[in-house]
Amino acid sequence: MVGIELFSEPEVDELLRVFRDVSKIPPAEVLSYLIELSEAVLGLYILMRDSLPKDYGRIKFSRFVEKKRKQVEGIRSIMMEMYPGARIRGHDISLKFDVETVQDYSKVLEDAIQLESLSLRVLRHLVESSDNKILLNDIAQDIEDNIRELQRELDRLRKFESKARFSEFVKELVGDRDG
Repeated sequence: MVGIELFSEPEVDELLRVFRDVSKIPPAEVLSYLIELSEAVLGLYILMRDSLPKDYGRIKFSRFVEKKRKQVEGIRSIMMEMYPGARIRGHDISLKFDVETVQDYSKVLEDAIQLESLSLRVLRHLVESSDNKILLNDIAQDIEDNIRELQRELDRLRKFESKARFSEFVKELVGDRDG
């Protein structure tokens, strides 16, 4: 069963408002939300690394964890450089999920892609109005890489699931023919 609870319902609405109207919000506040979102994604990657079968999870998600840590540090650094007195929002992030089925794993990957895509949109907007274009572009490129890699994993998973379903279907047809 998957139940990723990154933010409460009002917080989700607020995040969507912030990111929808990113041009109307002070950049320091947007960076703070972006840090919060990136930390949530980092937590998701850590949980995936530690929850999936050990060898697979460690191999597949250790890179994501390290890349996302660097991204969070980079965004924090930019925020502190640009807005030394700015406050970074704190958030007690609650991540809960159990990967018991292919659909569970698929849902977690879809959620990770959605969160990374949201971060990327905000970063692209910030690049336009920032003095730290190079670092922000580097972070955005890393996020694009994450999205591509997550999408490849999701596609591979869906292909596997489709083959398994077809195999079960064929077995059922053969059983009907013999019965």
